[in-house]
Amino acid sequence: WFDEKISRHEAENLLMSKGVGCFIVRASQNSHGDFSISVRHEDDVQHFKVMRDSKGSYYLWTEKFHSLNKLVDYYKTASISRQKQIFLRHNSQEEKERRGGSLERIGREGFHMGGAVGED
Repeated sequence: WFDEKISRHEAENLLMSKGVGCFIVRASQNSHGDFSISVRHEDDVQHFKVMRDSKGSYYLWTEKFHSLNKLVDYYKTASISRQKQIFLRHNSQEEKERRGGSLERIGREGFHMGGAVGED
């Protein structure tokens, strides 16, 4: 979900073919050293500038985080948008749903999943 070199325009083009909530964290084109999150909304792609406070914490609104990873994890269960309920989701989540559901659902239904413990 991180692509330092992708532009705002390239992020929009890529995300318009994805589902709502798919996102890319990228280097800000306007503020060197800062980051932006481009997120697929229902009809467009919205861009959120990731702010930093004097202690180095990352934030978008009021919640602050010690890392970009923590910020992304938080917005998977809290809406990143103030106007609509938009939760961040990985592209891989979208692919799983398109193929018929999550591994958790398949596991509960009794199908045996091969692979090592802890393997995706």
